[in-house]
Amino acid sequence: MRYVVLAMLIVLGCGNLAAVQAGVESERESFRGLPGVAVVIEGLDPAASGDGLSEDEIRTAVELILRSSGIRILSQTERTRFPAGPYLYVAVNTFKNKLGFYAYSASSQLSQVVELLSPGWKKQVYAVTWSRTMVGTVGQDKLRMIISVAIEPLVKEFANDFLTVNPR
Repeated sequence: MRYVVLAMLIVLGCGNLAAVQAGVESERESFRGLPGVAVVIEGLDPAASGDGLSEDEIRTAVELILRSSGIRILSQTERTRFPAGPYLYVAVNTFKNKLGFYAYSASSQLSQVVELLSPGWKKQVYAVTWSRTMVGTVGQDKLRMIISVAIEPLVKEFANDFLTVNPR
């Protein structure tokens, strides 16, 4: 299953970049007026944790970038007090081969409450309104580099997009 997911990510990463650029402005507009974001870090594969990748280090790197950009970090309870309930979800999926190399997919996405409209029917649900992904490979002894080469650039891109419509 992981092979299929990683193969799909690689193929999607090579897709039509013009379509990606077209979506950027509408994604940014969905940030307008947000007070900040909560941060959710997906649990790591036990092999990656055993080889030195840490959820706490990922959280620290993400929160440092957001704070230094002037973006408020909301607690999980606090975010529910805002209509959009925004949270930045950061995930790192890894697969370790027999030679000690890791294939990885790092993603960052903003989810918030949106309203679905249909004649005579309205429903609020969480939806991803901004998303970026990076894939790559790294040696077992350099696994922690995923934070600096993949996660940090993704979060910095998020922060830049957030600040484009919410200048501090």
